[in-house]
Amino acid sequence: MMRSRGKKALVFVVASGFLASLSPADLTIQMTTIGNPGNADDAPYWDNLHYGGVDYVYQISTFEVTVAQYTEFLNATAASDPYGLYNPYMMGAMEGSIIERSGSDGSYTYGAVAGAENEPVRYVSFYDGLRLCNWMANGQGSASTETGSYNIAEGIWVTRGANATWVLPNQDEWYKAAYYDPVNDAYYDYPNGSDAAPSEPTDGTTPREMNFGNTPFWQGNQYYTSIGETTGQSPYGVCDMGGNVQEWTDSFSPGGGADRVTRGGLFVSSASDLSYSGTATYDPSVEGAGEGLRLAYIIPEPSTLLLCLAGLASLWFSWLKRCCR
Repeated sequence: MMRSRGKKALVFVVASGFLASLSPADLTIQMTTIGNPGNADDAPYWDNLHYGGVDYVYQISTFEVTVAQYTEFLNATAASDPYGLYNPYMMGAMEGSIIERSGSDGSYTYGAVAGAENEPVRYVSFYDGLRLCNWMANGQGSASTETGSYNIAEGIWVTRGANATWVLPNQDEWYKAAYYDPVNDAYYDYPNGSDAAPSEPTDGTTPREMNFGNTPFWQGNQYYTSIGETTGQSPYGVCDMGGNVQEWTDSFSPGGGADRVTRGGLFVSSASDLSYSGTATYDPSVEGAGEGLRLAYIIPEPSTLLLCLAGLASLWFSWLKRCCR
């Protein structure tokens, strides 16, 4: 049931927008702002773990990271692929090909398979996600994938740095974006603003709120849905947080050890896997047909942000001076 919190939160909802750097060639990811800082944790009855309370404003990607977006990342960073950012199952998997690799080591190029561009990328590990975050945080292009928001050298115990910006969401950030309703200051059971369990599909053609359940699959034999094909969204307006692919978080398994939590279920999940209690944990090196990504952006503290803006203004005026001489 919808679980109301005792203290009413200040309603702060910001519409979706884009975060991008100054270069028009850079990868852009549509983001949704998650406001209402200081909301209380949910207090579910299924265990003693509480999630959802976040005391800062942040952003989360409105959609899962797509095949086209990950292909851009590969072309920028994996001409020689020492970190295994490309998985061969991305071409020729039973569920359909998504990314083709051409050329030889040192000059690899990558192309999104026609028709799959806006599907969620899969066959990506937790570490692939961290490297994408680092690359985004460092300005893209030829930037490092090994340090930034995360220091990959920390290995299986890696955690986000104190000044991290682009990150994999943690459990609280993911949970809040999926289940919390800022208007009613309450949590819902499912990531579509409802306490009612969604129905599994009865045919392969009817549009649905979330892509889950066993056969029949979406539109016949289509396993994954592309951006805009499902109708459900969280109270904040975040899409596909239930079904399609499980999404890596940067949270460790509550049971201990180095495994990481995924959230949201996948295209063959039961309805319960999409609910607030649905989690799965995996070795962070796992790359499977069900593992995908959603990114978050931690907005810098005001002092840091002001320094960045001042630096940009200084660069702008310097450029104007040179141009006007």
